[in-house]
Amino acid sequence: MKDIMVDLETMDNVPSAAIVAIGAVQCDLTTGETGSSFYRVVDLAGQDKLGMSINAGTIYWWLEQSEGARLALCVEGKISLTSMCDKFSRWLGSIDPSGERLRLWGNGASFDNAIIRYAYRQCGKRLDPDSAPGVKFWNDRDMRTIVGFYPSQMQEKWRRTVIRKGSHHNALDDAKHQVRYCAKILKELGVKELY
Repeated sequence: MKDIMVDLETMDNVPSAAIVAIGAVQCDLTTGETGSSFYRVVDLAGQDKLGMSINAGTIYWWLEQSEGARLALCVEGKISLTSMCDKFSRWLGSIDPSGERLRLWGNGASFDNAIIRYAYRQCGKRLDPDSAPGVKFWNDRDMRTIVGFYPSQMQEKWRRTVIRKGSHHNALDDAKHQVRYCAKILKELGVKELY
């Protein structure tokens, strides 16, 4: 499986957003099969010194979320942003050491993928297999494009009828949910392989 579905929980909605949690799962989007997963809660302390942003509107938004979602961000064992980048690269390397074949799916590529790549740069790193295990920038993918091929009335029906597993806004639960959603759409569209 060469697809990696990622979801971030952040404190802003721009590429410089401070990251509070990352969830990712190895998957095959055409079948919905999943493999290895990655989840870390990231300490906000020090992210401002790295140029990561926090938006007051996003803080208020978090205060309106479920208790489960809020508590997931306040667990023991939070790691630094730099450590998150190192651990994420090692995890990607355990799946494909060359990184040549991995595709990074975000919701969308201009959000999750852009924030991850910005965080790596701010930590003096690159999410590129030429410097460490990672994903080539041209293998960034956007699940919103897949969702856009699905008629809006079908999207709404799916949202109402599918029983969600886990907590909304838990990064790993969201990443797994995104895999199921994309696989359902691709199956209904008759897509058997992604290139």
